[in-house]
Amino acid sequence: MKTLFVGQNSIHLKSVNSTNSYASEMLRQISLPDGTLFYSFEQENGRGQRGNKWESEANKNVALSYVLHTGFLSINKQFLLTKIVSLAVADVMTEILKKEAIPAEIRIKWPNDIYINTQKIAGILIENTLKEHTLQTSIIGIGININQTDFPASINACSLKSICNKEFDFNIIIELLSQKIEAYYLKLKSASLEPINTKYLNQLYQLNEKKNYQIANEIVEGKIIGVSEIGKLQVELNDHSIKEFDLKEIVFI
Repeated sequence: MKTLFVGQNSIHLKSVNSTNSYASEMLRQISLPDGTLFYSFEQENGRGQRGNKWESEANKNVALSYVLHTGFLSINKQFLLTKIVSLAVADVMTEILKKEAIPAEIRIKWPNDIYINTQKIAGILIENTLKEHTLQTSIIGIGININQTDFPASINACSLKSICNKEFDFNIIIELLSQKIEAYYLKLKSASLEPINTKYLNQLYQLNEKKNYQIANEIVEGKIIGVSEIGKLQVELNDHSIKEFDLKEIVFI
């Protein structure tokens, strides 16, 4: 692993209920080095945001959880973790598709789903442990569709194989992802925030595009113009008012 610390302590789990749940249990039992990685190619009960389930075919995709010691971050800055991890995953996808000479648009669908064109290829679930006014530890869960090609009709998903028409080595992707996460994490620790905020905003899915959204059981037209410091989606409606939404308060149509 060509990193300073992220992924240097790595544990491969042949099969696991959830890498995030496993990492959380391990944290309760022992002290883990910063950057510890748990990964599996068979996750039986992957979890997404707000109780959603992450669908993944065994031995076709990868599920990872990184343990980061984030005590330098105040609680109101925790969405910065979402930004750097989303950017790291998006960078991995961009690098791979560029190498394969596949033209595609890589976007972050708020808050942290990674899209290739109009389909989801990866999802992120970050779970933080808090101490007073700061974070203590963060478990960064990431699921990436790699070699799966059949998805339930209800899921708007793609994989690297479905796009590039070839199979990929999980270990190469894990190493590349660990390198990208470490690079962004070090920027975050050094308080180099402007490049992070700017790049995240510029990669937002449907940024400045007029689209229909479901808000409080109504279909409303608006355009995404930004994300607040605490991670709420900012949408300008047709009456030029700007509203902020948390997860489950707005639905992409």
